[in-house]
Amino acid sequence: MTTRHAHAAARGASGPAARREAARQQALLRVLFAAQPAPAPLPELGVRQRDQRWSAGLAAYRGNGLEHAVAALRAQFPTVLAMLGEAPFDALCARYWYAYPPQQGDLARIGAEFPVCIAAQDELRPWPWLADSARLDRARWEVLFEAPSPLAVQDLQRLAECDSACLQLCLAPGTRLLETRWPVFRLWQLHQAPNIDGAALRAALRQPAAPLWIWRADMQAQCREISANEVDWLRALATGTRLDQALDAAAADFDVAAWLQAAVQHGWIDGVRAWPEASATSR
Repeated sequence: MTTRHAHAAARGASGPAARREAARQQALLRVLFAAQPAPAPLPELGVRQRDQRWSAGLAAYRGNGLEHAVAALRAQFPTVLAMLGEAPFDALCARYWYAYPPQQGDLARIGAEFPVCIAAQDELRPWPWLADSARLDRARWEVLFEAPSPLAVQDLQRLAECDSACLQLCLAPGTRLLETRWPVFRLWQLHQAPNIDGAALRAALRQPAAPLWIWRADMQAQCREISANEVDWLRALATGTRLDQALDAAAADFDVAAWLQAAVQHGWIDGVRAWPEASATSR
């Protein structure tokens, strides 16, 4: 099973079976990262092997864990891989594997702290845009697995008919706002090509930074640069404030109507809900 399929299966599980599987994964991780190999399997693992068969199987798991983690991180961080090259990237993955042991068995989730790990490496400080490039890679990966927007006709009716002071506009889980000090979108674009133009890279690094908006459309991660005015609007929505307060936070020249039209088209809105206090007052 691929990491993507494993992640999808995990999302679909619930109840006692999910709790048993979570306990099994936690037990497996404890065994894999123990200082000394476990002489016998933990009960939570639910395995029958003992003695030599258990020792051989555990050795294989411990040896293959890093290999599978590197493969998963390569899939999640293609831009960082292109920037560093294969051998340095794999060495960084090994450092990450031991410094940030996974908390669950699903390798699709293993890279959450990878940008933090990159920022902490002294030898990578000459390339300070690497960590933010990793954040973009990770955001593009994450949105692929989020639930689709459930925006319904009733949400649009509520938006058109109700006072904005009584509403909350919720961003879809498959969206991300990325603020950065580096032109990482342009760097990402350049690293899509098999041969990197050094002059183009140097020119890109001289460009101003721009915040990014990332979302999923047609099972693909999409990304675009956005203005500071749009960032203010998105920040306000992300705090879960009332719609009228979000509108007050938006710049006077920000076209909210155009944004809403694009949001409906691209699935950026999770729903338009009645503000809790307004609902309580109406009862």
